[in-house]
Amino acid sequence: MNDHAKTSKRTSRNSRSQLDPVLGQLIDGEFSIVRPIGTGSHADVFLAKQKSVGDRTVALKVLCLPYLSLREPDFRRASLALLREGKLLGALHAPCFVDIIRTGTVADKRPYLAMEYVEGPTMAKVLEKKTHLDLSLLRDIVVQLGEGLAELHSVGYVHRDVTPSNLLLTHTSLRTTRVKMVDFGTVTRINERADRYRVGYDLEHPLGTPAYMAPEQATGGIVDGRADQYGLAGIVYEALAGRRPVTATEPGPRGMLNSLRAETPLPEVSLGALRKDLPSNVVQAVDRALARDPEERHPHMGAFVQAFRAAVDRPSSHGKRSRLMGRFLGGKENR
Repeated sequence: MNDHAKTSKRTSRNSRSQLDPVLGQLIDGEFSIVRPIGTGSHADVFLAKQKSVGDRTVALKVLCLPYLSLREPDFRRASLALLREGKLLGALHAPCFVDIIRTGTVADKRPYLAMEYVEGPTMAKVLEKKTHLDLSLLRDIVVQLGEGLAELHSVGYVHRDVTPSNLLLTHTSLRTTRVKMVDFGTVTRINERADRYRVGYDLEHPLGTPAYMAPEQATGGIVDGRADQYGLAGIVYEALAGRRPVTATEPGPRGMLNSLRAETPLPEVSLGALRKDLPSNVVQAVDRALARDPEERHPHMGAFVQAFRAAVDRPSSHGKRSRLMGRFLGGKENR
């Protein structure tokens, strides 16, 4: 499994995992820790070999070392949260979620999750190198992720951090693209209580990534599956337009939160204004999913997936004319 962390504070966090005493250990007589491969705010991820099945490569996610210095109630709360993440992942069946192999504790009593190892770059890395992705590739990503997120919503949870950094892209033996979602640390139950009343909510530092955060999440409002729809649509918008649907009023997370808390329409610029070659029904599907008011988005994740897939598979006549005109003028076709 690749780097689960946000890009900020990467150096210090990697240094933290390099000093972890689990390095070189044999965990539960089964998992031999090889090296760190990712780090986040609550846990570090290590490459490991599973001895009982021919040294199979796995990823071991371990509660990070600094939690050992916390008060016992805080340590216990963090430990239970990581184990709940493993339990939830184990109950989900969609292929876009990593498989859980086993849970347990390392020698110092920190919990771990042994998970499927996924080889491949994050979508964030892909977008750094290629600002405009193929529509058919995005259709496959939306369908796979949408299926998984719809399942997550159906069992009463919302992810709250659907971002390119939490998505790994890999290939099957037939060279088709497979997407895997990692990092469930922000998952919470869907209920009718506003986010600001949840335990641990901080209005200045809400859980999630501001650049892909739904406006209602940024303001501490009620958050349900439509917040994940917004996050997924934001990734699609960026992959097609080469920019995000919201721009920050000032540098840093605070600037993005201020933009999300404003009253201006979203997206700030319609996808169609930035990509005139796109079919109009693709633009409509994405722009609707990014509406500031969740009531104006698609009613649920399945509706967004269906609208986007149908728009890609059956482009509008406007989109066809745009692509023909692009070829006539010597431009590159964007499928």
